Amino acid sequence: MSATTEDQSAESESPDWFPFAVSEAHLLTGPTVLWFAVFLGVPLVVVFVYSFLTYESYSVVMEFTLSNWLGSAFSGTVASVFIRTLTIGIVVTVTCLLAGYPVAYFLRFYTSENGGILLLLFLVIPFWTSALIRTLAWFPILGRTGFVNFLLVASGITSEPVSWLLFSPFSQLVAYLQNYVVFMTAPIYISLSQIDEDLLGASETLRGGPLATFRNVVWPLSKPGVAIGSIFVFVLSIGNFLIPQFLSGGQATVTTLIYLRINNGLNYPVASALSILLLVVIFIPVMVLLKRVDIADIAR
Repeated sequence: MSATTEDQSAESESPDWFPFAVSEAHLLTGPTVLWFAVFLGVPLVVVFVYSFLTYESYSVVMEFTLSNWLGSAFSGTVASVFIRTLTIGIVVTVTCLLAGYPVAYFLRFYTSENGGILLLLFLVIPFWTSALIRTLAWFPILGRTGFVNFLLVASGITSEPVSWLLFSPFSQLVAYLQNYVVFMTAPIYISLSQIDEDLLGASETLRGGPLATFRNVVWPLSKPGVAIGSIFVFVLSIGNFLIPQFLSGGQATVTTLIYLRINNGLNYPVASALSILLLVVIFIPVMVLLKRVDIADIAR
């Protein structure tokens, strides 16, 4: 009886001229659905349609063709760029996990609740500047005449400046870590904060050492945070344009390939095909991860 009353109260009356019943849930989710439709669904449809159009000398002709997809999906050059981009995404994700998990663990178990949140906010301070400035700031730090090389030469560790610090995989990894470690640390910290202290006490009562407690209690319960952080870092690192453009030393990723297709000839159809392919490539590992870990546990 009470459930029926609640169901009835959850539904609002609709005008007689409106053919659909509008409930309170519809009104609450409506703006979100509309936002996704306007700013995600419609642009994706436009990009998808453009990927089948014909390109002719700096212009797009309204003639459908599969050449953009065939040239993108079966090109050896494009395949190698995709492999390099995926490798970067996986390496950056693992690196951020190795760096972010200890930080989140320390903030959860070795600081107060307010102290942990305050220290976590310090990781957001670099985002007060633009992404371009954060990327270019590594030039005077890692360059041949930069601060790190000055310390290495002055301390006698090296006799001359080290050249591989900048425009290399190392400089890219450092920049990715600076930008994205907070996206890994924050979800893990939230997961760790939801662990019941009684579970930790029960593990100690059963003579479980710190390693056994971590393996059987802490790690399994922190998996939703690890999954969310991994999705954030993986997707953001693969879609990043500035870091590979300025710090890679010329090694292209899919985002730089898309940029070159547009900048050098306004080839929107091929750029659209590459964009959809990149979206599919990102979607597959994300779905596999979501199948293995229920990220909804973090909200329970």
